[in-house]
Amino acid sequence: MQAPAGEAVQPAAEIAPPTPVAPTPMVHDVIEVEGAAPAPRNNAILLGGAALLAVAIGGGIWLGLSSTGGEVETTTEQSAEPGEATQEKLDYFAAADANLRDRPTIEGSKIVGSLKRGEKITGTLIGDERGKQWVKVDTTGQYVSLVNLSKSAPPSLATLDGSDRITTARCSMLETAASGAAVKTALQPGAKVRLIGATADGFTEFGLPGGGVGYAPTPDACATDPSPAKGAVANSLIKFDFRDCEFGPELAPYFEKAANARLAKGIDDDAEEYIFPVDKLFQGLRVTNIIVGYEWRGVAFADPAGKAQTVFRKLGFDIDKDGNFTVPDDIAPTSSLQTTDTASRARRQSELICGV
Repeated sequence: MQAPAGEAVQPAAEIAPPTPVAPTPMVHDVIEVEGAAPAPRNNAILLGGAALLAVAIGGGIWLGLSSTGGEVETTTEQSAEPGEATQEKLDYFAAADANLRDRPTIEGSKIVGSLKRGEKITGTLIGDERGKQWVKVDTTGQYVSLVNLSKSAPPSLATLDGSDRITTARCSMLETAASGAAVKTALQPGAKVRLIGATADGFTEFGLPGGGVGYAPTPDACATDPSPAKGAVANSLIKFDFRDCEFGPELAPYFEKAANARLAKGIDDDAEEYIFPVDKLFQGLRVTNIIVGYEWRGVAFADPAGKAQTVFRKLGFDIDKDGNFTVPDDIAPTSSLQTTDTASRARRQSELICGV
């Protein structure tokens, strides 16, 4: 670059080089042993080291230290940069059923597999552009969100549920199913959770809104109601009792609505029933209707009678090949789970009916 006409060119300021230090052999740190004589000082080495340190600081060499409030801190943990894996491979367990994706992001990625609860993997940590952390599975190169993983295996569950719930009060979720465990998060009323199950010693495992799981120390420590969302999973939806034809507290409001609607329509024919539409899931079955008759009531399924019978047999009910429930002789109501009549099959395929 040339100076403008008429202006004298000023010589650049020179930085004096550091004073040369006579070459010395490499000196390792001296470890003093208790009782030994102190090592003799080498003034030349000390002066040379001071000069080199001054040059390093003047040159802006970063030593990996940060100063806060006069205190020097060192950082040993490394967080994953976006799209970059840490070098350390760690073992993880799936805290809950989790999706595997082809890229470390939710947007634009494809689900290419899944992990079952308790499944063990080895992988490296990945950070995405939004700060979300993922683990790249060693064996497949697929990605799973870190929030769905744990460093230890999840506890065994004595009971399973899997229904979608809504919290009705504030409740704290613990990191693990153990007394004295740290609080992982606090849920506010209205939070959407999944009731996964309970351990033998009373801890309840919940799937959390942002992924992962948390634990409540007792079944009533986190009050919830069934989710009103369409198609919500409700594995505790039906609690059928053939002695009095009750279907449980979660369906009670729907039976009440159906009965009131039947009265409002002035239905007084003993043979006529009222069909109240719902859309709920129960143990893999889709509940489509509440049925209220003169002296009977029931629920309808969008599934074949054989499939519904299998579900209720697994729940402990004795059902014969014709779909009739086996009940003690002193029980007045009769119950059956059978194929819907042809005229109604467009709306439902099978019905569980209880009455006299």
